[in-house]
Amino acid sequence: MPYVVVKDGRYYSGQPLKPGVDQRLLWTPYKKEARRYTKRAWAEKAAQRVAGTVEEVRK
Repeated sequence: MPYVVVKDGRYYSGQPLKPGVDQRLLWTPYKKEARRYTKRAWAEKAAQRVAGTVEEVRK
């Protein structure tokens, strides 16, 4: 099962909209656009960087 990072009801996307924008500050309200991690440990590490939580995505 893939994992996503959630903070305040928004999902971490990791997709820069403009060059030079810090990727850790990019969030989306849509779960489909969120960056998915295949391993929970990778998602936990990203969640620590952005002070979020990990949520498991069911297909």
